[in-house]
Amino acid sequence: MIAYLRTALRGGLVAALLASSSAAHAEWWEAETNHFIIIAESDKADAERFASRLERFDNALRFLQRLPIPGPDVGPTNKVRVYRFGDPFEIGELATNGGGRAGINGFYVGRAGASVAFAPTEADDSMRFDRNLDRRQLIQRTALTPEGTLFHEYVHHFMLQRFNTTYPHWYVEGFAELYGTIQLLDGGAFKVGDVPQHRGPDLARFGDVKLTKLFDHSKKLSVQERYQSYSFGWLLAHYLNFRKERQGQLRDYLKALNTGEDSLAAATRVFGDLDILQKELQKYRNGPFPGYEVIPADYVEPVVKMRRLTPGEEAVIEGQIRSERGVDRSGARRVVHSIGGKETVYPDNLAVQLAVAEAYSDAREFDKGEAVLKRALAIDPDSQKAHVLMGSLISARAQAQKEPALYAKARTWFADAVRLDPKDPRAAMGLYMSYYEAREPIPESALLTLEAVFDHSSHDPNYRLILARQLLDENRGKAARSVLAPLAFSAHKQEEANKIATIVEEIDAGKIQEARTTMAAIFAEAKKEAGD
Repeated sequence: MIAYLRTALRGGLVAALLASSSAAHAEWWEAETNHFIIIAESDKADAERFASRLERFDNALRFLQRLPIPGPDVGPTNKVRVYRFGDPFEIGELATNGGGRAGINGFYVGRAGASVAFAPTEADDSMRFDRNLDRRQLIQRTALTPEGTLFHEYVHHFMLQRFNTTYPHWYVEGFAELYGTIQLLDGGAFKVGDVPQHRGPDLARFGDVKLTKLFDHSKKLSVQERYQSYSFGWLLAHYLNFRKERQGQLRDYLKALNTGEDSLAAATRVFGDLDILQKELQKYRNGPFPGYEVIPADYVEPVVKMRRLTPGEEAVIEGQIRSERGVDRSGARRVVHSIGGKETVYPDNLAVQLAVAEAYSDAREFDKGEAVLKRALAIDPDSQKAHVLMGSLISARAQAQKEPALYAKARTWFADAVRLDPKDPRAAMGLYMSYYEAREPIPESALLTLEAVFDHSSHDPNYRLILARQLLDENRGKAARSVLAPLAFSAHKQEEANKIATIVEEIDAGKIQEARTTMAAIFAEAKKEAGD
């Protein structure tokens, strides 16, 4: 899963591809539902259909987890933004920061208040000239589609957002594969349990992962075994969910993990002889694989609000996509080169002012960015995003120029942004960090604001780390452990020690000061990698 990447686009090829893509269609639509905002380079009907299917998928997940549909209003900043344009090779270039040429069908970047995904509107037709008809048909039948890719990634987003629970890596991926293949049917019905056809060749090609190793979190998985955890994780999750004799065991195993029981011990206690389970899985992989259809009562078709992007928005869409993907300094300068000056071409367009201001801020051209944001606020004094961007710009300037006194100025903008939208995690985190980075006492109101956005931010590892650090500073070890657990146990230990798992172990041992020291090392390393 490609998630939480903050590095930049490198090379000019992505810009050229995005520009040529826009020129080819020159029609962009925004489709908004309860949980998504789709910005698509397509016709209106296609954009509306895609948005409706994504919202239906969210509703299906909610139905299966017995959550309200559509659920409480999440606010505009917490809807997942999805950009659809071009072909898989253009998306691949974007995903690899201009450094790769392989096509992919989409990727997701999970950030609190700014989660975004990218997917192609055009299919990969690179096999159309293959003269081997059988091979061509096999690839077409088993290929992962852009929609399937987004479904898989959204399950991860949904899982972290809704369940503050410890999950091992194999189940995280197995769960995403199991529910990412939900088939949407007519009349609001859907089917659960379909085989992820794109994993079929892997199941046939590779052997099983040894269960005694998979369940032992002290063991390091090989690269191949981690790759197999996608397909084998699906097989294991499917079997434990659909095999009548095994139903309830998975729930008991996950519950044991969350009470602190050792994974291998819990697996042996709950599943019994793991060698027997291994043999059952070997037989199960040959099928048949059961599933079931769900017909929700009182189904209501998702409401999709449609609008055509303005000429100004289309003029800056290339830079906006690159900014939302994530840029470093050099990448930010390329965005400025691409859209800088558009604020004067479209002086009354708020979206243009915001996009250009963000580009200037990313490139650390703070004076220009602040001037453009003032223009934005003149257009709309209550623009919540303008307040967030102004606070972020001033905070970035405080850090770059080593002027901690500026954090107090940034704080006023973040406080107003919280007032305008209490659900926006960016505003809440910015307000909190304006005290933390200035090394000032953090008032109770800022702490409560940070905790209040947990439900909208829990998919973001960075938010979890910031919150857990604060909880450790308050000697609330148990609460910090709960926040960190989904990160600590989502992957097996690698060559370098899993520092987050180490923090959890230190908390369990009552070593809060040691946990704080380990947490500080994580943030110091992150700052070093960011070049701050």
